[in-house]
Formats: sequence, C-alpha cells, structure tokens
Amino acid sequence: MGRKVKIVTTVGPAVSTVEMLRSLMEAGADVVRVNAAHGSPEDRLGIINMVRQAADSLGRHVPILLDLRGLKIRTGPLPEGTFGMEINRGDEIRLVPGPVVSSNDQIGINLEQFLQVVEPGSRVLISDGLIELVVQSVHDDHAIGVVTRPGSVLSRQGVTLPGAPIKGGALTDVDIEDIRFAVDHQLDYIGLSFLNDAEDLLQAREIAYGHGDGTYCPGLVAKIERPQALADIENIARESDVVMVARGDLGVQLPPERVPRAQKDIIAACNAAGTPVITATQMLESMIQNPVPTRAETSDVANAVWDGTDAVMLSAETAVGAYPLEAVAVMDRVIREVENQGVVRSVASHIGYDDHSSQNRLFADAISRAAIALTDQTPVEHLVILTQTGSSAIRVAKYRPEHGIVAICGTDAVARKLGVVWGVTAIVFDVDNDPDQAFREAGLELVRRSLATEGDWALIVGSVPVFKQAGRTNNLHFRQIGT
Repeated sequence: MGRKVKIVTTVGPAVSTVEMLRSLMEAGADVVRVNAAHGSPEDRLGIINMVRQAADSLGRHVPILLDLRGLKIRTGPLPEGTFGMEINRGDEIRLVPGPVVSSNDQIGINLEQFLQVVEPGSRVLISDGLIELVVQSVHDDHAIGVVTRPGSVLSRQGVTLPGAPIKGGALTDVDIEDIRFAVDHQLDYIGLSFLNDAEDLLQAREIAYGHGDGTYCPGLVAKIERPQALADIENIARESDVVMVARGDLGVQLPPERVPRAQKDIIAACNAAGTPVITATQMLESMIQNPVPTRAETSDVANAVWDGTDAVMLSAETAVGAYPLEAVAVMDRVIREVENQGVVRSVASHIGYDDHSSQNRLFADAISRAAIALTDQTPVEHLVILTQTGSSAIRVAKYRPEHGIVAICGTDAVARKLGVVWGVTAIVFDVDNDPDQAFREAGLELVRRSLATEGDWALIVGSVPVFKQAGRTNNLHFRQIGT
C-alpha cells in the first residue's frame, strides 16, 4: 500500500502554480497547509483553488489545512528612521502595554492585559527568545524588565510570555473571520494557534457551526504551543480532530531541552486517544537553502515516525525554499526506510482502550483491535473499512496494522479528511444498505483502482446496517476479492 506516515506541505511563493502544486503532490505531499498569517483572503482563495485543481487533475483527495495566525504579541514600532534599538545585559527597560512607540529605555507591548499577566520573575522573550528580559517589578502603567539576553530590538517583533495566563481564549477577531472563511469555502481543517486548553476547541466549533447554514465545521487541529496546552493534552487529544506538535513556538515557551520529551508525550497521548497527530517545525530546515538535509534532520524525521506520529510537516522548506520538491522526496524516502524496518508497529503494542469512551465507542474499539489480530493470524492481504464519517478508519489506524487501510467512504469530504491519518488510503463510491452488495462492490473497486487483485483475501470492517449510524463499527467480514 505504500507509505503510511503522511506528509504535510506548506504553500508559498516557491509552490504557487498549479503545475508546482501538482509536482509537490506527485513527490509525496498528502496534505496542503495554507498559512493564514500571509496574504489576503482573496490571495488565499486563489491558492486554495489551485490546490484543488492540482489534486483533481491527479484524481487525489488532498485535504487543505488553514492555519490560523492566533494571538500575536509584538513590540511597538520604532521611531521613524530608526532600524534597531540596542539593549544591553543589565539594562532596566520600561515595558508599557498598548500601541506605544519603543525608544531609548522603553519597549511597547501590544497586549492590553500585559500588566495583569506578568509578575516579578516573569520572562519576556523577544524575537523567538533571542532577546530576554525578566520582570523586576509591576506598576500601574508599566513594568520594569531587566535584560538578561541582550540584542537589537526591531520594530514590531514577536513577543512570547512563557506561562502567562492570557485571558480571553485563543481566538482573535481575525481568527474568527478566518474560521468563517474556512466554513464558506468548505476547507477540511483549521489549525488553532496558542490554545490554552480544550475549552478553546469548543469555542472554535461553536463559531463554525454558528456560521452559514450551521451544518459544517472543518476538522480542528489543536496546535500545542503553550505549557498550559501541554498540561491539558489528554483532554485536548479527546476533543480535537487532529493535534499538531508545534515545536517552534513550544520551544520558545519551554526550555529547548524539554521539547523532545514534550513531543513524545504529545504523540503518546494522541496515540492513546486515537487522534491523528502531526509533528511540525524545522524538520528539514537546512533544505530551505541546500539540496540535501543534514544527518541530524533525517534522524529527526525518523524519530518522529518511531514515536508514532501520523504525519510530519514541512513549512518554509516548501513555502519559500529553493528545493521544495527535493524536501518532499527526502522526507518520503526517510519515512519509507523507517517503515520498511518494521518497527513502527511496536508503537501501538501498549495502546489500550480509551477509558473515557462511550459504550458504543468501546465496542467499536474492541472490533477494531480484533481486526488487527485477525489480519495477523490469517492470510488476509487487505484491510477494508466501510465508513460514513471516517471514524471507523481512524479507530483502526490507532492500532497501526501491518497492512495498509483502504477506507471506502461515501463523500469526497470524508476522503479528504482521512488524508492526514496514518496508513489510510481513501476512495469514494456509493454503497447501498445491502451489506453483501456493499462488500462485493468494495472489493471490485479495489481491483478497478489496482489496489488488489481478484482472489486476494480481505478483512472488511464496518457497521451493519451499512452507513446507518456514524461511529457504530460492529462487523468483521472475510471475503475474497471478486466474489
């Protein structure tokens, strides 16, 4: 069935034509990420239409992930004509909330609640942590910070406040508009930035269903970037559709030496919950400029696969890099090499049932685990899932079967959403309510698509009645393809 771990690629100037997007998909891109922090809604819609055109030309179901920009805390602007403001170790700097110009011994911070969320000892990081101040005292209209890591402060640089209890949820007014944009254009996933806890997911879902005709919500990708979200990872994994290990911002909020363990903990929590997980940020960073990766980078990709990730992500490597196709090809080869060693299956060996599941989900989980055992003990060559919402395929993928998973689904939207799930190849065709006919048609469809040959044994997993109730996996059925 081919590669099981999926590849997420980010679009940008380096891949901004239908031809390049098509080449990206042919090289191995399974998911396309659009960064909402760049361009206008009109620009993004143009890219989205090109992605869909490229996917259609290949007969592929390629999901689109719109990554929301989230709350961006920045320093104030510098006086006109000033490029940078040098601050030195030990300097005492006034930190002033609001739209304040930074100059001399003062830095503006565009967060109105700044003085309410910091206290003596709080760290203020500028430019992804290249510059650091520690709050010494907090006053009515400013705080005093002492420079512990010096540098040159530029206009409107990013600010990080590790562990600060920022109020108001993770969604900004701009994010809310982007969620509505995603609903209007039926995008497959939206990435939620700077989550605090699972409550932020519920808010996003409410906004999506409150827009348009109230029937559609893109899949929610919970980006783990804050210590608060890391602490609530089990709840977030249960409430989200996908989780992203956003190592860039997480590595600013946390000491860098804690990020590897955090990555493993996040992936393990998602594996246990059966929630797809993406590992992201700087995976092949050197390939922005170089045609080959460093050996450390290939090891990073391999270790994410060993950890149990569903997908790995390329950001600037494909968006603005000089070698976008080569970066995808390298990632594809590294993943295949790891999977060919046969070690990924061990990741799922310790995964049990979700204690928080409903009774129906517990039964479905048991059926899914039984399916894996049966494929190990019989001459089955194909694992076929009949699914209405995709949940049955995701549940089986949780246990990382040796065989690839073919998901037979009734809509293109479900097929696209499965594009991020480990080991799943989705195909679309209509299935009626007759289980026997459904199983026969599923087998013939595999042959038509060269995914199987007549006479192969398949284990078909689904629900009876077929497609009647989402999430009610209750049937295992052996069948020879073509009979």
